[in-house]
This record gives sequence, structure tokens and C-alpha cells, in this order.
Amino acid sequence: MAGGPLTPATPLAAVPRAPVDPRERRESVRERLAAADIDAMLVSSLPNIRYLSGFTGSSGLLVLGARSGDLFFTDFRYQSQVAAELDPAIDVRIVTEELLKSAREALAERGAGRVGFERAQLSYRQWSEWSEEEGPALVPVGEWVEETRAVKSDGEIDAIRRACRIADETFEFLLDSVRPGVSERELAGGLEMELVRRGAEGASFEPIVAFGERSALPHARPTGRRLARGEMVLFDFGAVADGYVSDVTRTVACGDPPGAMPEVYAVVLAAQAAALSGIRAGMTGPEADALARDVIEAAGHGAQFGHSLGHGIGIEVHEAPRLSRKSVDTLAAGMVVTVEPGIYVDGVGGVRIEDDAAIGSSGLEVLSAAPKDELLIVR
Repeated sequence: MAGGPLTPATPLAAVPRAPVDPRERRESVRERLAAADIDAMLVSSLPNIRYLSGFTGSSGLLVLGARSGDLFFTDFRYQSQVAAELDPAIDVRIVTEELLKSAREALAERGAGRVGFERAQLSYRQWSEWSEEEGPALVPVGEWVEETRAVKSDGEIDAIRRACRIADETFEFLLDSVRPGVSERELAGGLEMELVRRGAEGASFEPIVAFGERSALPHARPTGRRLARGEMVLFDFGAVADGYVSDVTRTVACGDPPGAMPEVYAVVLAAQAAALSGIRAGMTGPEADALARDVIEAAGHGAQFGHSLGHGIGIEVHEAPRLSRKSVDTLAAGMVVTVEPGIYVDGVGGVRIEDDAAIGSSGLEVLSAAPKDELLIVR
């Protein structure tokens, strides 16, 4: 790989210990409730609910008590599921009314005065209906759960590692299907099926498969466009394993690549290598972004790299931290991030190379390993 060998990550046992199980995670958030003089917190984000309770269903509301027990509200459809999945320490309420209304009534009975809510989750209608009734006052809180999720435990990183392995194997298998005449949708559909065949719970997001000039669209959606020889092919996809995701991008050429695309590929590869070898715990998001951006700008392609270098992954495919020029985040050991520089040439094609990496106390452990060391030409 251009840029020299990577610095091995510090063994994961040496990074600051993240909360391991749902009970520890709830305690971590509960400490912030007590410090803010908030009696309870409503958690309605499903990924946050899964992280804090183990529940994987699609309808539920978790209430964290600062000094009293935790409650979980759901409906009859999930009665058996919560019995199997939920931490037994949580008091489950199977209700027929709206979950938020049931939670407000229960908190009023407890005498709660101030109730925190996730400001990105509660709608204006829900806030208005709550506020019209007598009872606890709603108080917006920051991304407390998301901040706790940002630093992963050993088990969480192992799950992401498995998701990366499935993605790597799927990419190599799919290369045999890259041939003139195949459509973007056909490759995307085959990719999703292969992920599941190799053990994934599913794709972590709708895969991006883009041919030719469409590979210059960073978030292109697959279409019926068919591949011609001499075009670039961009794949951006990931797997879900044990509830955790991977997010990998590879760019190849079908036949001889057009124009300057080999040089563009070499610049992107060098930019990614600079970032992978330079990112450290304690670095800010803008500092990490600059490691790759400086290489691309020096090669004269700065205007063609319009997105950030990367983002955190975990239960969701976009989590804290952000590796961007506008980020206010500081990187810490135990975070898992994508590193994905790209150059996009309108009317010709684009190149993006993306890997997932766990931040150790000194350097990164790159978790994904699909081939990338040179522009792969599929004949």
C-alpha cells in the first residue's frame, strides 16, 4: 500500500473500557441525568433503545430513571420478544395507548418533575400533546446515548470485524459478475443476496453500484444502466453482523480505464494511506480529514473531493465521530471509523476507497481487507 506500513493498533484490551452490556450502558447515561438534575429520560431512538436494553423490535419507548427503576413501553405484538431480549432489570409495560402517553402517566405517578428527551427524536406534535397535560416538564438533552455509543467495547469491535469480513468476501465473489452488459441493479441485487448467503443479517444500507460517469456521483442509486467496457465501477456497501455494520467502498475498471483514472486512483489510494497511517487517538476530526485532503489538494484535485473523510460506525452506519473539516469531535481509542477519500470527475467517473478501522491508543487496526493496492482491471 502506498504510504508505507500501517502502525498496528494497540491491543483492544488496552483502550479505555467501554460499557459492555445494557445495564452498564444505562448506568453511564444515568450518571449524566443525576448531574443535570433530571428525574428521568425518554429514549425513543430505536438504535439507542437496542444499545441500552437489547430490544431489536420496531416499536418501543425506554424510560431511564435517575434514581428509580427503568421502564419499557411497547404493545402486544412484542410481548414475547421483550421477554426474550430485554434486560430483566427493566420493568416492561404492555400498553394499548400511545407509548408516550403511557410513559407520561407513569412518570407523573412517580412524581417526576423534569424529564429529558432526545431532541432529535421527539416531534413538535408529541411535545405539544405532552405539554398540554399536567405532569412532568420536558427538558431537551444532548446526544448522551450517541456519545456513549461512540467508544466501542471489544465485543462490539469483534462484531464490526465480522461484518467487514463478510463484506470483503462478498466483494471478491462479485468481481466475476463485473462484465459488459450487466446492470447496476443486477450487481446491487446480487451483492445483497451474497451478503446474506455469507452470514450477514442483511445489507447495512442500500448498496451503491455506479458505472462510468455515474461513479462520479458519491451517493448514486443503482439504475438499469448497463456496463460498457472501458468504464469505472464503484461499489459502496456493507453487512450487518450481530447488529453491527460495516461500510466498505471499492472502485474497479471494466477493461482499460478511461483517461486519467489510473492517476486519480493512485492519488486516492495515497490519500487514504496517509490517513490510515496518521490517525491517532487525541486527534480532532478536522486534523484527521486534513491527512487525506492535503494529499488530494497537492495533486490538484481538491475541488473534486467534496465530502468528509469519514464517520463513525456501529449499530448505525453513520455515528459519532465525524472526520471532517467542520467536525468538533476528538478521536478516542475504541472508536471505529470509516476512512473514505474520493475524487469525482464529472462526465468521466469517480474513485472512492473506503475501509473501516478501530482506533487504538497508538494508531489504527484496519478491519476491512478487500483488494485495493492497485486499480483492479476486470477483463
